[in-house]
Amino acid sequence: MRDYEVTVVIQPQLEDAERNQVIEQLDNLLVPGSKEDGALTANHWGVRQLAYPIKKFQEGYYILYEAKIDPSRISDIERSMQYNEDVIRYLVVRKGE
Repeated sequence: MRDYEVTVVIQPQLEDAERNQVIEQLDNLLVPGSKEDGALTANHWGVRQLAYPIKKFQEGYYILYEAKIDPSRISDIERSMQYNEDVIRYLVVRKGE
């Protein structure tokens, strides 16, 4: 398990219930099972202006995750976020040692 930072930008026009459902899916994707062990922390930045339009959106809902993830799962996580229509951009970065 290694420490990673995962930044996700979600579509800004989602209703609260839909946004919470997407966030719950992302939580389960990053760290399946129990989250009480401190393996996942989420910092919600809220809706922010994008530097340039992405998929015709001018703003996005930002979430910064810090998680302990098995490196062999990174490609599966990226693939799942790529095919999620509500995620307009993501970035997975391994934290420095």
